[in-house]
Amino acid sequence: MKRILYFDAHAGVSGDMFVGALLDLGVDLEAVQRDVASLNLEGFRILAVKVSRRGIVGTQFQVVDSATGRALDELHHHHEGDQHHRRHHHGEHEHHERDNHQHHQHHGCPEEEEKKHGHKGMAEIQRIIKGSSLAPEVAADALAVFTILGHAEALVHGMGIEEVHFHEVGALDTIVDIVAAASALRLLGVDEVICSPIQVGSGTVRCAHGLLPVPAPATLEILKGIPIYATDLQGEFATPTGAALLKQFCTRFGPLPPLVVEAIGYGAGTRDTKIPNLLRATVGEAIDY
Repeated sequence: MKRILYFDAHAGVSGDMFVGALLDLGVDLEAVQRDVASLNLEGFRILAVKVSRRGIVGTQFQVVDSATGRALDELHHHHEGDQHHRRHHHGEHEHHERDNHQHHQHHGCPEEEEKKHGHKGMAEIQRIIKGSSLAPEVAADALAVFTILGHAEALVHGMGIEEVHFHEVGALDTIVDIVAAASALRLLGVDEVICSPIQVGSGTVRCAHGLLPVPAPATLEILKGIPIYATDLQGEFATPTGAALLKQFCTRFGPLPPLVVEAIGYGAGTRDTKIPNLLRATVGEAIDY
């Protein structure tokens, strides 16, 4: 029987929500921590914290500064620019600010910003991932997600992918989210990943370049060919990282297929919105009629 993972993105998606949903399904956090540790990066630790969103309990995946205990996306928010949002309304900007829904973590930055803050380019990120002891398939998946992000940023900003840079803190946050997601999905061991149409939010989000429309340009570029929608909910509900993860791993987008449910998990965003700020993940065996 085919084992399917189905994401319900009624509250959007971000990197931390994606990972949180998989951990809530029962994926071993220590196994994910070992994969992340193999990147040989320092200054942070990862946590899985149970939180409630509108009365529904889920798991919030956190990447925190080892010294201060503060979430990296919060630190990133102070420097970010048109950069990516990471946490999702959730928090990631929320990437733009981790506080809303998500944040952005990368985004190509203007030269003056690059001079002010340390940045990591695509070549260095590739070196970090290839130099780890990750299983080949996990490393390949993580690199593929970064390539999706890089191409979108490059296209939006009119530059080559090799010119795209990520702010140092945002890059670390994004690398951890993406590697943790690839690791957790492999550990879950499903045959196919499917997702509902994605709620993207509405309004504007503040970045280094000023106010940008929601969805942010890079996010919308990534979501080409994928069904999306907006409601009256204000804020960024889909971040570039979350969108790139779904684009890489999902084979199709649409309604929940017939299946016998095995497990259900909820990945929590950082904010509490008027709808449950959760990415729901359902695992089950496909039913053949």
